[in-house]
This record gives sequence, structure tokens and C-alpha cells, in this order.
Amino acid sequence: MKTKSLRLVLPALFVLLLTSAFRVSAATVTEDALLFAIEKFPIEHQGPQVIDLKVRLDYAPDIGGKEYPDFEEVYTKLITWMKTYPNETDYWEPFNRALAVKLLEAYPKVTSVTLEIVVHPTFGIQYPHSSRVTTKR
Repeated sequence: MKTKSLRLVLPALFVLLLTSAFRVSAATVTEDALLFAIEKFPIEHQGPQVIDLKVRLDYAPDIGGKEYPDFEEVYTKLITWMKTYPNETDYWEPFNRALAVKLLEAYPKVTSVTLEIVVHPTFGIQYPHSSRVTTKR
């Protein structure tokens, strides 16, 4: 008789577990993004400068597990692009915009890129200043 009542309890427990699993998988992700910073980066742009760069990549809602960009690859690309930017005399805004557009073009499942550059004070300009750019698909 214990076996019979146990058989009735197990299916009910199984349904409960399935219901709980369904609730978890039905959750809506409202924000999915990669955020990181490159701090105190020395760069030759408008003369020798030191900058902080804050990076935010927003992902498409349908991004798959293997479609996320590798953080180290993103970091390395940004460093390379900053070092090889063709016009050293551009203001920070076009420089920043060019980096954001390159990131958006490089990663198809990224829907938005926000970059904030903070330029540290120098002897010539003794106060910090910044540029923030957001590009979207």
C-alpha cells in the first residue's frame, strides 16, 4: 500500500518541479550588457594624454550563448584601434564616435555601444574633460 501512495505523490512532485522550471525559463531578461573600463591608458592623441575609457555593449534579446563576444577580444581591438587611429589631431568626440561605430560593426549581436572617454588633466589643460557617445543599430 505504501508503494501505491508513493506513486501518486511522485507525479505530483514532478508536475511541481516542471512548473517551477517553466516559471524560471519564462523570465524576461530586460538588460543584457558587457561593461568594463580601461583606466589610466596612455595615448598619443592631441599630444601625450592619459584617458579612462568606460565601455558598454548592449546585446540583442535573441543572442545565443556562443554569440557573446569574448571580452579579451573586445579589449584588444579597442586598444589596437586607439593606438592606430589615423588622425591624432581630431577632437575627442570624432575619435570616440569612430571607436563606437567600429565596435558596433564588429559584433552583429551588439545593438548599442556606449563609450565614455575621460581625459586626465595635463600641463596644457589642467582639468579633466570627457566625451560620451552612444551608437545604436
